[in-house]
Amino acid sequence: MWTVSWFKDLLGEKISIRSNYQGISEEEYLNEQAANIPAGSDGLMTKLDWLANPWEPFKRGVMIGFNAHHDYRYLYRSILEGIAYTMKNNVTNMTDEMGHPIDEVIVTGGGSNSDLLMQIFADIFNLPIKRNVVNGSASVGAAINAAVGLGIYETYEEAVEKMVKVKDVFTPNPENVAVYKQLNEEVYQSLTDYTDEVLKKTYHVLHPES
Repeated sequence: MWTVSWFKDLLGEKISIRSNYQGISEEEYLNEQAANIPAGSDGLMTKLDWLANPWEPFKRGVMIGFNAHHDYRYLYRSILEGIAYTMKNNVTNMTDEMGHPIDEVIVTGGGSNSDLLMQIFADIFNLPIKRNVVNGSASVGAAINAAVGLGIYETYEEAVEKMVKVKDVFTPNPENVAVYKQLNEEVYQSLTDYTDEVLKKTYHVLHPES
C-alpha cells in the first residue's frame, strides 16, 4: 500500500482540493473515481518492483500500456490491480508448494478500508474476500493471545470464534474474474521476463562500474 501513498502524494493539491470539496478523504475520492474504470484498466499495468533486492539492483517499478486517454483514475486502479496480482501470485506459489489450497481470504490493515480494493482482490483471487470489524490483525492477534494466556478462553479456536467478527464479504464478479485471470496468466506473470532485460541495460549504462 506504500505505492498508493506515493501516488496520492504525487497528485498533490489537485486531489486534496477535490476530496475536501466533497468532504471525503483523498483515498475515498480516488477509490470513487477509479471504481468507474473497467477491470484491466484498459491495458495499463503496474509492476510493483519499487524496491530492488541487493542481488537485483537493476529492478525498478514499471507502468506499461499508456494511452492518450489514461488519466489518474486508470493509474490508480492499475496500482490496486498490481497489488492484488502480486499478492495472488505470491499466495499461489506458497499454497502450491505447501499443497494446501485456500478457500477464502481475509484482508486487514488500511487497504481493507477500500471497497474497490476488496472487490479487485475478490475478482483476482476468485474467492470470497472478508473484512473484519476490527481490521488490525496484529492488535487482534495480541488480544487473542492474551485472552488464551489468561484463561478467558480455553483454546485459540474458541478465542477466534468469540473475538473475530466479519464485517463485510466481497464476492467475485464472474466477468471481471475472466478478464483478470487471462491478463494475469498471459501477461502479468511474465511481464518482467521482458522488462528486466531492458532495465538491466539501463542500469549498466548508468552504473558502468558494476
